[in-house]
Amino acid sequence: MVVKMERTTWLVCSSIALTLISNAPARSQLLPNPNDTNTTVQTSGNQFDISGGQQAGGNLFHSFQQFDLTQGQIANFQSNPSIQNILSRITNGSPSSINGLLQITGGNSNLYLMNPAGILFGPSASLNLPAAFTATTAQGIGLGDRWFNAWGQNNYSNLTGLPAQFAFTDVAGAIVNQGNLTLNPNQTLTFLGGQVVNTGNLKAPGGTVTIAAIPGEQLVKVSQPGSLLNLALPLNVKTAVNPQTITPASLPQLVTGGNLSNATGITVQDGIVSLTGSGVRLPEQAGMVVANNSIDVSGRPGAKSISSARPLD
Repeated sequence: MVVKMERTTWLVCSSIALTLISNAPARSQLLPNPNDTNTTVQTSGNQFDISGGQQAGGNLFHSFQQFDLTQGQIANFQSNPSIQNILSRITNGSPSSINGLLQITGGNSNLYLMNPAGILFGPSASLNLPAAFTATTAQGIGLGDRWFNAWGQNNYSNLTGLPAQFAFTDVAGAIVNQGNLTLNPNQTLTFLGGQVVNTGNLKAPGGTVTIAAIPGEQLVKVSQPGSLLNLALPLNVKTAVNPQTITPASLPQLVTGGNLSNATGITVQDGIVSLTGSGVRLPEQAGMVVANNSIDVSGRPGAKSISSARPLD
C-alpha cells in the first residue's frame, strides 16, 4: 500500500492493530428534527427506516436531533434512482455513536453524515452502501455557492449543486473508527474531522480512502474523488455558514462517552500521545491523524492513497 502524506502531520501505527474500548453508555435513538426536513423514522425490529426529507435536484437532505445505533441495529436510508446524494446532519450537540449498520436501499446514492460534535464508529459498525461515504465534523457542506449548515435554518430548495466543499469555521470534533467499514469497488471513503483515529478496518477495493485532519478555520475543496485542496477560510464563506453553537467532545470524551473513570485524559510521555490508562496512542491536538495498517484500497494500480489536507506549519 502506498501512503501519501500531503501537507499533514501524521502518527502512523503500522506494526500493530490497535483496539479502542468505548465506555459509552448504550444508546439507540434516531430522532428526526421536527418541522425541518420532514424526515421520518419508522422502527421495525432492529431496523430504522429513514424516509421523507427535502429533495433539491439530485440531493436529499435529512436532519436529526440524535443519531445513535447499538450493535445489531440498522439505519436504512430509503432512496430512489433520482437521488445522487443523501446528506444528513445531527444537531443536538452530542457526538454520534454508531455501532450498527448504515445502509441505503432503492437507489445508488452517496451518503454524507455531518456532526460537528464528533462521530464514533464502534467495533460492530459496518456499511452496506451502493456508492461513496463521507463522515465529517465540518460546520457546513458546500453545494455550488450555497451551504448546507450543520446548525440553524437551511434553504433546501437552493441546495441543488454537488457537495464539493467543507467549511471548518470553528473547533471541529473528532472522528474515531473501530469498525470494519467496506465500500463497493471503485468508491471513495472519506473522513474529514478535527482529529481522526482509525483503529479498525477501512476498505475501498480499487477506490480511495481519504483521511483528513483539519485544524482551525479551513475550507476543504474536493477537486476530484479522493483529491483534496485545503485553503484558508474566506470571509464570505465564514459569514455564509451558521455559527457553531456547541463545544465538540474532546477525544477522550468521544471514545469513552464522557465517562472518564477509566480514562482520565490525554498524556504525553517520551513523545507518545496516549489515552490515560489505555495505552492507545492518540493525536494530542487538532490536525493530527492516527491510522493503523488496516486500510485496503487494493484492486487498481494508482488508486492506493491516503491523503490529508492539513497545511504545513
